[in-house]
Amino acid sequence: GRQAMEAHQSSGTLLIRSELVNGFVRISFRDNGPGISEENLKKIFDPFFTTKEAGKGTGLGLSLTYGIIHEHGGTVSAESVLGKGAKFIVELPVEKVTEAGTGIDSNTTMGSPLVDGAGKTVLVVDDEEPILDLICEVLTSAGYKVETASDGEAALRKLHQKDFDLTICDWKMPGLNGRDLFERISFEDPEAARRFIFMTGDVINEKIQAFLNEQNKLCLPKPFSITEFRRAISNGPENFAEGDDLLRGNQS
Repeated sequence: GRQAMEAHQSSGTLLIRSELVNGFVRISFRDNGPGISEENLKKIFDPFFTTKEAGKGTGLGLSLTYGIIHEHGGTVSAESVLGKGAKFIVELPVEKVTEAGTGIDSNTTMGSPLVDGAGKTVLVVDDEEPILDLICEVLTSAGYKVETASDGEAALRKLHQKDFDLTICDWKMPGLNGRDLFERISFEDPEAARRFIFMTGDVINEKIQAFLNEQNKLCLPKPFSITEFRRAISNGPENFAEGDDLLRGNQS
């Protein structure tokens, strides 16, 4: 949103409002940016849809936002007229305070829990900052110590410096991509290579699938839900559920 407003005008206004409506917290975000056409408004939450130039964005941001909000029992919608700004509305259910005072609603599904990460370190490699932020938040909340790298070269340096219990790596990155990084580590430190999980925003074609099968590796297709991510981490790089359509690794 900020990038769209900056491209439209030298300065802009973002108005945020919250209110309680029928057991839901409603948060609205209204800007005075360029707005969204009626045609594009129908597509903005679709994975990979973007109006940015090639190489300027993946089109996954709003899709991931949609998935996260719906996993927490909420909704997100958008209203806009081209040239007259846009308004996004998020509604989330209010947590009910239980007798134990935990503040967690037993009727709200929060996704599969993560195994205890205390004392475990994870390296997350991705050139998309929102992906890094999301994964860091999920892992640190479960006690993992997380380090990040925005490209394969930086990840390789970190892997040379210390041992990680797990490396979560994007498949497609500029420079040293995920497969290149994995193959370098496989040669230098096979044990570290065994603790790899891949992610990708690309279609997993036959060539990629053959590699994953050969190496017995997981590859999470973006956008993935928090539930899918938790399941992948909890099952581990090798001990994933066979036949799980959401975790596209060795299905034999």
